[in-house]
Amino acid sequence: MYFNWTFTFPSPEQLLFKFQSVILVIIILVLMRILLVRFLTSLMNRGIVSASTKNTISRFIDVIVIFIILVTILNVFVPPDIVIIAISIFIVSSFILFFYEIREFVAYINLQLLRHIKGKSYEIRLPGHTTPVYGRIIDVEPMVSTLEDIYGKRIYIANSLLVNAIIKEYVPSVQIRIRLNTGEIDPLRVVDDLIKSIEDIDLGIFRIDSKKIMIEKIGVGEVVARIRAYPVSTPIRLSDLVRLANEINKSLIKYNPEIEFMETTI
Repeated sequence: MYFNWTFTFPSPEQLLFKFQSVILVIIILVLMRILLVRFLTSLMNRGIVSASTKNTISRFIDVIVIFIILVTILNVFVPPDIVIIAISIFIVSSFILFFYEIREFVAYINLQLLRHIKGKSYEIRLPGHTTPVYGRIIDVEPMVSTLEDIYGKRIYIANSLLVNAIIKEYVPSVQIRIRLNTGEIDPLRVVDDLIKSIEDIDLGIFRIDSKKIMIEKIGVGEVVARIRAYPVSTPIRLSDLVRLANEINKSLIKYNPEIEFMETTI
């Protein structure tokens, strides 16, 4: 490849004209930067983007503005061939240094196009992971997205993983196993009492479909049932679970119930 390294220094008139052009470009870029940052600030104030999102995009804008200004200045003092080499080196270096940020930001833009992803509960199977993650997506930021499980614990996932994950909507629930000591009472009557009690008690923030109560065991002196309780809102507190257990215990106290909350994913 042949490069022409000869360069003739411009005359004072040409130099003045080029300086005026550089100053004009700088003024235009600074004004555009101010307008874009104000626009991002208005979006942040309306809750459309978060503060971290606004700051990240602002930094990208600053890098682009500085890059264009440097190229404009170099174009005044050095030959075009050197400018092209300098631009190439700058682009490659920036891509290597900011590869992670660029990758996550591109994934963030893709996630933003999925308008209804926030606020819903999902079963998420991440690339390279065998166990799914369950949670409600509460925030999507330029680098990571935040999930919140049924108990309020937060999980942070890189956007590049989330955008390539298999996502399925999921209804959060709590599984409860109830063991009732029937004694000499007919087990079928005990099952009827269990269903009626579940329909009558105050479930607090939970909802239970009595038609979906699963009877695991009807044996000598005992009935074991499994119930799935669906919270109206999440996260749930320990006091919500204690209250639900107390209500079930009071309504079935004559059967000396043993109540166990099963391990749940969300």
